[in-house]
Amino acid sequence: MMRLPRELMLFGRPLGEWPYLALLCLIASYALQEFPPAGVRGAVPWAVAVGQLAIGVTALGIVITTLTGRIVGLRLLWLMAGLAIIVAPLATWGVVGAPAADVVIAAFGAMAASVGVVWYGRRRLHAAVTRRVWPSVLAEHAAAADEYAATIGGLMAAQWSSRPAPDGWSAAEITDHLARTYSQYAGESRGKDSLRIQLGFVRLLLARTFVKPRLLNGAPFPKARSPRALRPTVGPETPADGVALFRATGEACVRDLSILAERRPHRQLVHPFLGHLPLYDVVRFAAQHIRHHHRQLRAAIAPSAQEERHDHAS
Repeated sequence: MMRLPRELMLFGRPLGEWPYLALLCLIASYALQEFPPAGVRGAVPWAVAVGQLAIGVTALGIVITTLTGRIVGLRLLWLMAGLAIIVAPLATWGVVGAPAADVVIAAFGAMAASVGVVWYGRRRLHAAVTRRVWPSVLAEHAAAADEYAATIGGLMAAQWSSRPAPDGWSAAEITDHLARTYSQYAGESRGKDSLRIQLGFVRLLLARTFVKPRLLNGAPFPKARSPRALRPTVGPETPADGVALFRATGEACVRDLSILAERRPHRQLVHPFLGHLPLYDVVRFAAQHIRHHHRQLRAAIAPSAQEERHDHAS
């Protein structure tokens, strides 16, 4: 395991987080104290004042969600950045009355500052959410893994190696695929190469916006070809071997991810179709991935179980 230095902590928070939170508090305090502005006339000055108030309110919301580890803070972070990019040039032009060159400079300055705030703010929010939900996502994953292990542990030899269709996977191959997936993310958490993202920017954005939330909530997985590194070979020889392989790789992956969550909770790992995922989503996706293949496995073994009952009856 690659040794990762721990973050310097102060009062239970990373040391570098305190100046960031203090800056957001100052922005919120200034905006709330200056509203409503005195002696302001005209639509543009009022739009600027309302925009500054909105920036202050969102800044306060980001502070609260960072301290409490709430995912909604990510949306507030993007909202504040968007407001800043609009309000800064608008104030430079409509309130200060500066020339066009200064307006452009203000726009680019706000954009550069927003990029820095969003980059650091997302790291801090992901870290806070990871610390808060880690026990629950581990429990969710453990439940899915236990259910799968119990199913494959009770399979007969014929059920273990037979494919439901020529292009389908047997139980042995599914287990091998799950073990390879565990090993991939365990390796990436230790600093090894990540998977390559297989979608372009637009398709990836659509997948992250519309597909990712549904998958994490248990929706059926869309049909997609696994990356070569995760495709199964023959698989374990017996169901008992499959249970042993599944348990060993799963426990190793959870151990490595937990070490990473403790020392670098802001880290993200790469999913080939969803892009970079925070650690808590990696574990949630692992649970849904197991359940997806568990459903496939149950559907595949159901006909053979019915045939076996029919043979006994006759």
